[in-house]
Amino acid sequence: MSLANMTQAEIRALGALTLSCAGAGESAVGMRALSWYNSLLALGIDVPLFVVHDLGTALLGERKEFAAPRELPRLPEGFVPADVAANLQGYAELLVEVSQTDIARKLEKARIDDGVLATLLTRALGPAADRWRARGIFEPVPVNAESVTRAMLNLPQAWAAVDRRAELAFVQHLLRHRLHLLLGIEQIDLDTVELLGLMGQEGSMPETELIDLLAVFNSPEANDVVNFSLDILPSVLETRRGGGQQVFAVDGYSGVVSNGSLDSLVMAEMAYDDELFEQRFLDNQMLYYAHEAQDRPPPRSYQILVDASASMRGARAVFARGLAIALAKRFSLLGFESTVRFFDSRLYEPMRLRRGRSGLHGTGSLHVAGILAFKGERGRNYQRVFTQLASELERLRERSSVTVYMITHAECHVPVELVRRVRESAELCGVFMLPSRGTLDLEYLPNLTLHEVVTDAALRDRSERATRALSIVAQASDKSREAAKGDA
Repeated sequence: MSLANMTQAEIRALGALTLSCAGAGESAVGMRALSWYNSLLALGIDVPLFVVHDLGTALLGERKEFAAPRELPRLPEGFVPADVAANLQGYAELLVEVSQTDIARKLEKARIDDGVLATLLTRALGPAADRWRARGIFEPVPVNAESVTRAMLNLPQAWAAVDRRAELAFVQHLLRHRLHLLLGIEQIDLDTVELLGLMGQEGSMPETELIDLLAVFNSPEANDVVNFSLDILPSVLETRRGGGQQVFAVDGYSGVVSNGSLDSLVMAEMAYDDELFEQRFLDNQMLYYAHEAQDRPPPRSYQILVDASASMRGARAVFARGLAIALAKRFSLLGFESTVRFFDSRLYEPMRLRRGRSGLHGTGSLHVAGILAFKGERGRNYQRVFTQLASELERLRERSSVTVYMITHAECHVPVELVRRVRESAELCGVFMLPSRGTLDLEYLPNLTLHEVVTDAALRDRSERATRALSIVAQASDKSREAAKGDA
């Protein structure tokens, strides 16, 4: 293999792995580092690939020992071998320090998305990268196994193919700013990382979610929601949906399903061209003959509407967002599609459960960062919001059964006629938070499927707040099972 078919960006990025102190050639991280590298560049963190690879390896606990390369590569003019060797040794020692931090010990036990780790690397490397004057040197590269293999087999040639002053200078720069790097790592909120691990992350993360993640790690306000979510999520995650199967003892197939082995693939799938065939396989859209018929839930979806107006501040916002996360996760575990939407003067776009490799049922990743970081317009126009909701539900009515949960306060006034219009297309449940002095007196309450009241005292007591949230989630779970049986 040669470097003939590789771009200059690939040669620069992959050839720099010569300086890796985490054994890039035998690392378990593999091509994940390329995903982190591209994400960091997209977020404005201009650093070489080998640093991203090594620091990510250290944070994940994939390696406990780091050592400078045994042999120095050919150095550009002006670099003294002894100085470069000392810098690489100091760099390896810095990686050992990183691997012993609290966040590294936390990540070693957690299962996090590559986008989450890219965000953590951004937090760690950002202060040092901002002080580096050489910008625009490194470029994104495609995540291509063939290019990685070709580069690893020809590292000396890939290293020598471009000027490597920038990579060597960055090692020096990183050592000068080692305290900024370590401080950036120590400032990462461990509770937020734990929450992301509990929610489960799978698949690639869009750049919009990376930006939301950065906002979460930079926001002290989000920490209260994180702590509340951690109080209730362990109990929520105990519920798993048992999949019923009907097994046919006789020969032959019972029907066609969306998962199975390749030897039972419906032959018509082979008619697609290679590119579409691969895409359908990755999206879990292929059809297979099956001896067993999976008992799947009827099509039912849940929309969780969270009030983000100015009245929902402090304890109310904490409870509403934490409850929304718990409800969405519980519904997904039960096998239903769930979305979270905010509203104030308008109804915002849904934050959906992203599909994982195994489809939608309980395996996707909720856009938790978006829920934690969301900021509305702070206005209020509930009539406009529910008019938009009613119009959307009317368009969906023929395709699925919908249940809407709105989490708001005791002054959420909506015209009764508008609530009735929503009820014609969906079930509507309300969770209302009371002020310190006041009662719930809304004209449309009799038109709701059910409603829950959360007192101000319950919001301000940590234990009572968690108990109240779990009771709401439990009742929602029981109702979803009853609705599924009714649909069937």
